[in-house]
Amino acid sequence: MDTKYIRIYVMLGIALLLNSSLLTKNAQAARDGALSFISKHEGKAELYLIDSTDRNLQKLKTNEAKKGSGHTWSPNGRFFAYVSRDIGKTTIHVMDIRNKKSRPLIDHLSLNGSPTWSPNGRWIAFVSDRTGEWQIYRIDVDGSNLKQLTNRGDNRRPAWSPDSQWIVYDSYQGGNHDAGVHGRNFLYIMTANGDRSKRLIEGINLSGCAWSPDGKQIAFAAGRMHIDGMNIFVIDADGNNRQQLTDVGKDAWAGYPTWSPDGTRIAYSFKEVVRWPGPGERLPVDEVFSDGTIYIVNAVGNGASIEIISGLSLDATPEWVPENFFPVAPSTETHITLWGRLKQY
Repeated sequence: MDTKYIRIYVMLGIALLLNSSLLTKNAQAARDGALSFISKHEGKAELYLIDSTDRNLQKLKTNEAKKGSGHTWSPNGRFFAYVSRDIGKTTIHVMDIRNKKSRPLIDHLSLNGSPTWSPNGRWIAFVSDRTGEWQIYRIDVDGSNLKQLTNRGDNRRPAWSPDSQWIVYDSYQGGNHDAGVHGRNFLYIMTANGDRSKRLIEGINLSGCAWSPDGKQIAFAAGRMHIDGMNIFVIDADGNNRQQLTDVGKDAWAGYPTWSPDGTRIAYSFKEVVRWPGPGERLPVDEVFSDGTIYIVNAVGNGASIEIISGLSLDATPEWVPENFFPVAPSTETHITLWGRLKQY
């Protein structure tokens, strides 16, 4: 046989093997669950996906926008909303994964962040300081019908109930950071319209919350950094049966919990203090804390946390990727690589 045709057949065989391998990895990721996060590589923040079991990593090439750590997926897996910092302010954009086109969702001269997509696909909740304090807002996914949901205190990190009827969030009230007046931290729930606000718990230094897929429990992060660290807890949606899932220890921080689609696991972000600022000293966050790590812990509280990936350059907020994201055929815009190679910067 002509050597020219032999080379062609070999190349076709290799291509088929690669495609088959990627299809298998995509199928496994859809079955076992995959996580997304944003981290910097070569000075640029990009979106990455990682399998929650065998650590196959994919980098999604999106657009050139400077991304913050917060992002959220549409239920159908076609779009994701993210924090953008490339136009002199902090806004929220929505990107179509298929064509890589991005559009502004929030375009306001204020700080905006923590976007979270409602499970019914209709709304995105987010936080903004446009009134002078951090408040929670809701907006339609096309950018219309903006509605302010909270109006007192410092409210952050909203998370939807699975039926899209309720929102749980962190609330800091009665304090003034600039004046050194210490307030109180609470975990609240409210309706999707901002009504019927109810306090679930009072905590210390709350840092993120998430509703379980069956609607029965809420995961949250709370603790005292100087004493026992920030840890992950679960509580019933009515505020009862509080259970601690992690024990990170003094000067360690676990936050931003997020439930797996099957409700059996919770992923969270972790970092440790490497140096506390001295009296009157102000240090950048990356000099106070170590690089970030993503862990997974069983939601029922038995078993140790499992490290998924480390060396993350941003305050990584993990999100579970919708099963519908993974295509039948592999995307030519993604590639499998080793995180150890990517993070050398």
